[in-house]
Amino acid sequence: MQLIAILAMLLSEHDAAHWDLSCEDWNQARIEILADENLGQDAQEYLIDYFLTKVPEYDNCEVWQIGRK
Repeated sequence: MQLIAILAMLLSEHDAAHWDLSCEDWNQARIEILADENLGQDAQEYLIDYFLTKVPEYDNCEVWQIGRK
């Protein structure tokens, strides 16, 4: 019974949409997105901006000088 209570508590507090990227990981993802020829410019910009929202310290995150952002 305790195992069920613990699992229920863990599942209720787990938010699958909550995840973070480091500034370095965001810059690396940004480069990969910009290099992907299967993505249009709008899709690239959307993904880059979305991933930036996952960087907690985005105000202090310096962009590697390649591409638009």
